[in-house]
Amino acid sequence: MLHFLICLNLKMEQEEIIRQEAVRMYMQGESIIGISTKIDRSRQWVYKWVERYKRNPQSDWYKGESNAPKQSIRKIDSTMEKSVITIRKNLQNKPYAQKGALSIMYEFEHLGIKPPSLSTINRILQRNDLINPSSGRTRKETEYPTYFLNIQQMDLIGPKYLKGGFRFYFYNIIDTQTHYAGVYPILDKSAESITPCTIDFWRCFQMPDFLQMDNELSFRGSNRHPRGLGMLMRVALSNGVYPIFIPPAEPWRNGIIEKFNDTVLKYFYNTQTFNSFEELCEKAKDFVRFHNKNHRYSSQSNQTPNQMIDKILYKSKLEKEIDLKQKIMVEYGRLIFIRFIRSDLKLNILNTVFIVKPELKYSYVVCEIIMDKHLLIISQRTTVHHVFEFAMPLS
Repeated sequence: MLHFLICLNLKMEQEEIIRQEAVRMYMQGESIIGISTKIDRSRQWVYKWVERYKRNPQSDWYKGESNAPKQSIRKIDSTMEKSVITIRKNLQNKPYAQKGALSIMYEFEHLGIKPPSLSTINRILQRNDLINPSSGRTRKETEYPTYFLNIQQMDLIGPKYLKGGFRFYFYNIIDTQTHYAGVYPILDKSAESITPCTIDFWRCFQMPDFLQMDNELSFRGSNRHPRGLGMLMRVALSNGVYPIFIPPAEPWRNGIIEKFNDTVLKYFYNTQTFNSFEELCEKAKDFVRFHNKNHRYSSQSNQTPNQMIDKILYKSKLEKEIDLKQKIMVEYGRLIFIRFIRSDLKLNILNTVFIVKPELKYSYVVCEIIMDKHLLIISQRTTVHHVFEFAMPLS
């Protein structure tokens, strides 16, 4: 026990030194992005400690504050408990449907209701004897990595068609914290069409620390050169944004953008006729302005996206010019893949297969490619299980 307390104190002291060093670099004129990269912390983390320092430089601003709740809330609302049970039973009656806590949470979001936490859902299921023992042959509702912060989710809808058979796609992007969104009609789903839209969103709103997406080929690169970086990846990595690829065939992991996609179709595309692609683009701008100004989200106390972004003290907007006609160089960065390990213990990352430990079977792992180190790190719950060599061309 004494050894544990000593290690804990040393870790806390080290963290306090990092906080002080971050503020020192800021006061010397270094950019937030530069500080974030050097100390391997998010931009929001740097902003937080700079702001705390500015409020009272003479105090022990660098020391942590307790995150414990002011009061213990143990009682679960009876209406919420009934809703969890109803959703669970409905899922159980659907062929092929997953029915664990994560699926129930996704159903709440699909219904537009703020879901209870995973632990609360699991307590309700356990109390009502609704947790079935796993057979070991199906995917378990294990812990899914949710510790990434300051995320934007992106996705494509399409192909869709205008009058006369004109084909196009919607490229949508949304901030998961504020629900501030962008809608961009594009002629095709190539990286050359998607990347300028992403840049525009980052100029109008701000850059994230993580850009989360599914495994659409145009997002990551090409099958011919699976380890080669595509245009979107180069723009993201060169600006300190780490891409996250969700598990294949699990769209609910991008639940916020998936729900927003439904909103775009239901309240925009399906409600009117567009005479031309140019008219569609102009009306898409009107729609997204209306959404960001008027759409209220229960998950953020019924505030609109614009009301949420008004509270952001420092916005990390993309300001530098990017010439997409020139190849963008990448010096460092990370590509992150979240994957589910099946019974064969095979992990496929960019068309390269690795065999992992048996104890990782039927669980999710975080796979990080450290670009400048040419390493692939496999971890679970912040514990590193494998380190493989993984060469990635940066030029």
